[in-house]
Amino acid sequence: MQQHFGIIALGVIENTGEKGDATPVVTAKFVHYPDCQQLIIWLPQYGRDYGSMRLIDQQTKQAVFEHPVGDKLSGSIQLLWDTLDVAPGEYVVEIDHPEGWQHRIFFKKYSENAEIPVEKPAVQTPPESESKPSEPIVYRDGFGNEIPNEDLILREKVIREVANKFARRIEYEGTFRAGEIIYVDNERRIRFSHEMGGGNCMFYIDIPSEAEWEAHTGTPLESRREILEFVAQTVHAQQASSTRYEIGEREIAFYYRK
Repeated sequence: MQQHFGIIALGVIENTGEKGDATPVVTAKFVHYPDCQQLIIWLPQYGRDYGSMRLIDQQTKQAVFEHPVGDKLSGSIQLLWDTLDVAPGEYVVEIDHPEGWQHRIFFKKYSENAEIPVEKPAVQTPPESESKPSEPIVYRDGFGNEIPNEDLILREKVIREVANKFARRIEYEGTFRAGEIIYVDNERRIRFSHEMGGGNCMFYIDIPSEAEWEAHTGTPLESRREILEFVAQTVHAQQASSTRYEIGEREIAFYYRK
């Protein structure tokens, strides 16, 4: 496979569908490393509910590739794609959802030694009335007691959850025969032991049952599914891509493909 190391510039992102302004919004960014160029896409809804994604060459209007969204998932909403195999040119990534909406992400890939134009953003001085952020409104009851601002609490919760998803990763301790797999984000470090399996099972990761989850991890039960899927998919991609995995009540098992 030929590799192309030119810089990639992200363009317009479109979110279209039958819901109009209510269509869920996708976000994306490119991360450049010496040996890879990673397109990272954050879907607004659970990734396995989506259909297919395709890369379209804007010059020829032909699909360079097309496959299920699940093939690129790393977690429940994040897509990871190493784009070194994409030749210089202008492209659009199209992601379809069965409910009728579509995300379109435009980008341009330059040749390896091309000079990249730098756009200087216009500097605007905001009016004095807009230069300082306004303080949140404080509501009080008839006795002067402060009433919690539910909107502010919800906003802070959403910001915290998004930051955790961006920061999460997997760490490993021990050997292939036995050790620990550690889920890490901005707020938590959750340890799961793993051991080499037998027969058709390459290895398995011990996980707390639903009844034990909160006591063992200190995280809400509602986070269990998303965390375990991120662990399973990341370990599969990084350590055991030739296997298939199953998430059970007490373990994540990785099996040899038949």
